[in-house]
Amino acid sequence: MSVPCSDSEVCLPSEVERLLLDVVADGFVVYCCGPSAAPFALVASYQWESYVDLVTIRRVDRVITARVPAPLHGRVDVFAPEAVVWAYEGPPQWALRALLDLVHPLHPHAPASAYPAPPSLRIPCAEQRPMTIRLPPPGRAGIRAARLAAAMTAAGCTG
Repeated sequence: MSVPCSDSEVCLPSEVERLLLDVVADGFVVYCCGPSAAPFALVASYQWESYVDLVTIRRVDRVITARVPAPLHGRVDVFAPEAVVWAYEGPPQWALRALLDLVHPLHPHAPASAYPAPPSLRIPCAEQRPMTIRLPPPGRAGIRAARLAAAMTAAGCTG
């Protein structure tokens, strides 16, 4: 999943690392699936009232991002979502930027029609453990909602 920097160390391309830091700064919960030194996958999620925004990284050169509708009574399995209203899979820079730029769920142009989730969003149970979970720092959990609500207001849109 990572790009070798040297014989003993691995790293990500700097632009991908910066965009991942932007995702974390936006208030996403990050799940490291597998050994932390060489994870099988990284998953990041942001919970809205009716949706969950997801990043799933299994390879450093291909990332999938998505917005998953939350069931009325239940929780979204971030490792095996059943449906999405929006998904983007491709080079990490484009996929991460597309998610960061995705409009607020209440925006008039927000995607809302559900369709089956791409299989690449699924992380098999056997690849989820061991798991390290990183919660956003206090005060960061609502950053994405506040940032996208401000952008929606600045554009003159109301939900």
